[in-house]
Amino acid sequence: MKKINSIKEAVLSEKAYKLMEKGVYVFLIDRQMKKNEIAKIINAQFAVDVTKVNIINFKPRKKRVTGTRKFTSISGGKKAIVWLSPGQTIEMLSSKGSKSKKAKKIKETATNKKED
Repeated sequence: MKKINSIKEAVLSEKAYKLMEKGVYVFLIDRQMKKNEIAKIINAQFAVDVTKVNIINFKPRKKRVTGTRKFTSISGGKKAIVWLSPGQTIEMLSSKGSKSKKAKKIKETATNKKED
C-alpha cells in the first residue's frame, strides 16, 4: 500500500486537543490500513515512538439537503488513535495550550510597556 495515501489527515477537534496534551493523537486513515502499518508510518513520518494504536470504524451518515426532499450521504471511514511514548509530541500538531501561552506572554509585554 502506498504510504502517501494511507494517512489522510489529523483530526483537530476539542476532544483531540485534550488528548494531545496526554500524548495521544487521532488521524483519519485509509480503510485498508492495519495497526502495525499505522505505527510504522507514524514512526517514519514524525520520528516518534508509537506505543499503542486503536482503530475505530465509523459508518456513513445521511444528511438532508435544505429546501429539497433529497438526501446526500456523508462517507464513513476509519480513525486511528495513536499513543506516543511519554514525553514525545508531534510538533506539527501542537495543542492550543501552547499557543495560548504565547498570547499571554505578548499581553504581559504589552502591559509592561504601558507601565514604563
